[in-house]
Amino acid sequence: PPLPPEPPAEPAPLPQPTPDPAAEPPTPGATAVVAEAGEVVPLFRPEVAAFVTAVPVAHHLASATLGTFHERRSEQALLRGGGVLPATWGRVFAENSDVKWDGDVAPSLDGDLTGFQIGQDFAGWGEDGGTNIRLGAFVGRSSTDGTVRGGALGWNDLTVGQVDVKAMSLAGYATLVGTSGWYVDLVAMHSWFDGEAAASSGMAIDVNGTGWTASLEAGYPIALSAKWTLEPQAQILWQQVKLDDRADAFSTIDFATGDVLTGRAGLRLQGEYGGFQPYLHASLRHGFSGNQSTRFGGDPIRTDLGRTEAEAGAGLIARFGDGIAVHVKGDYAFDAEGPRSRRYGGTVGVTISW
Repeated sequence: PPLPPEPPAEPAPLPQPTPDPAAEPPTPGATAVVAEAGEVVPLFRPEVAAFVTAVPVAHHLASATLGTFHERRSEQALLRGGGVLPATWGRVFAENSDVKWDGDVAPSLDGDLTGFQIGQDFAGWGEDGGTNIRLGAFVGRSSTDGTVRGGALGWNDLTVGQVDVKAMSLAGYATLVGTSGWYVDLVAMHSWFDGEAAASSGMAIDVNGTGWTASLEAGYPIALSAKWTLEPQAQILWQQVKLDDRADAFSTIDFATGDVLTGRAGLRLQGEYGGFQPYLHASLRHGFSGNQSTRFGGDPIRTDLGRTEAEAGAGLIARFGDGIAVHVKGDYAFDAEGPRSRRYGGTVGVTISW
């Protein structure tokens, strides 16, 4: 009898649209994108995450350069007295960070940041026991470089390149210190950015642009005892960065102007022991806005620059006579919404009163 017909051969399986979750990651720490049923996972080329990271890096560089009133000026007592050119100050600062931002490619930077500032009080009004006003300016130079990771080729947190950005900044400030030690500090800073973002594919773009940063900060020390005070603080920080548009081998790259508004609430516990003032501090920073869109050809790539970050640290102020004061500080910060980001760093500063 005739043999039954053979069943049709199984069709060859279609290639996986995304990497196998069990596959070995191309770079350490990368995880395969897992698509939900019916979901289409976009495949981004490595250059996208490598280049969009330049925008949040520039914002972070500017905010670290401006810092806080105490990071720049140490304490209110150093702003007592008036006159012309009453004080000169400066500081150096550094941090190591691994920071991640939400967005279409969720870029992150693992790297180092360093910088310095030199400032001069141009004029001061007031006496040691009363209200004091200082007007001045500072210049700063800072840089950051590190490894960029992000969403690319169907992987999350794939190593996609390197970024190296520098900033030159010029700022003016006005500070009001009250009789009881409360302060209000206003700063406006303009920055010029230059550097390079390089993708692992070998393509790279120059990073050039400008930015504005404005800060309004206030604090009010409350006496806990004869030697210790607790100072609640509040700061609002506005930033705007515009990088020059670029193009690579595949598309134009349009860096839209991005605004970020960040608030900070903090506490500072400070002691008074002769010429030494040890202190502890803690802060919570929250980005109220900060959606940034970078357009590759006709495709917008969104990056959310707003984050919530907790910070804690300690420092010491040492006064040498009436003319010189040195302050040092170290701190650690982490993402308050999950283990996505962390950074630690320090500041060393000096104030010379003339």
